[in-house]
Amino acid sequence: MTEPERQHPAVTLAVLSIAGLSFALLQSMVAPALPDIQHTLGTSESSVAWILTAYLLSASVATPIIGRLGDVHGKEKSMLVVLVVLAVGTLISALANSIGVMILGRIIQGAGGGIFPLAFGIIRDEFPAARVPGSIGLMSAILGVGGGLGIVLAGPIVDGLSYHWLFWLPLTTVLLSAALTYFFVPESPIKAPGRVNWGAAGLLSAGLAALLLAISQTTTWGWGSPKAIGLIAIGLAIMAGWVGVERRARHPLVDMNVMRLRPVWTTD
Repeated sequence: MTEPERQHPAVTLAVLSIAGLSFALLQSMVAPALPDIQHTLGTSESSVAWILTAYLLSASVATPIIGRLGDVHGKEKSMLVVLVVLAVGTLISALANSIGVMILGRIIQGAGGGIFPLAFGIIRDEFPAARVPGSIGLMSAILGVGGGLGIVLAGPIVDGLSYHWLFWLPLTTVLLSAALTYFFVPESPIKAPGRVNWGAAGLLSAGLAALLLAISQTTTWGWGSPKAIGLIAIGLAIMAGWVGVERRARHPLVDMNVMRLRPVWTTD
């Protein structure tokens, strides 16, 4: 069997765009439907907020870790694994009949955050140099455009069907993008030796968890409560420690020298 030609930038970019759009839709589509989900599942406002918080926390931690795993083990292989995990999490959320199961599904879905660093790496490795900046720009725009589109689509979907379809519909695009990735996205021969800095990953997880927990509970605790202020202070202290660890690490999850570049930090 003849191996296909390696570079098909237009096809590869289309496949990566579908994958990125799937993640962006799942990120935002549930936001307008939170009152309906809260009513249907019979849960509290603070509990239903974790449908968003758990997803963002999981994605924030998974993004640098999966990006690093892609550098070490192969980006196309890692992309397939991420899409399968994203599909499993989406299926769990679609079938959920309790808030606990729904949040579990959302935590698993957060692995989809790895789609973007993997896509950026595939574009960098596979595309002609002249097409790299525009293609990365398009992928970055999809995160914002997909997020806005998800909010617009959520209302008609919930009104005409049910909130379960906020997961069933994106699940089809996730499965489609997984199949297309398998057939049309070649594995890059470019890999970076090293390992995942799990200590840094633990600090990142703890710091983000403390901050997001404090922010998500302010409607109950109040912004001036000792618990909220204490958790925010702990989270910021842990994140400061994480930055120090990353600056000294031989194989950092996030390169702090890159984060200091003006185009990077101003955009972020």
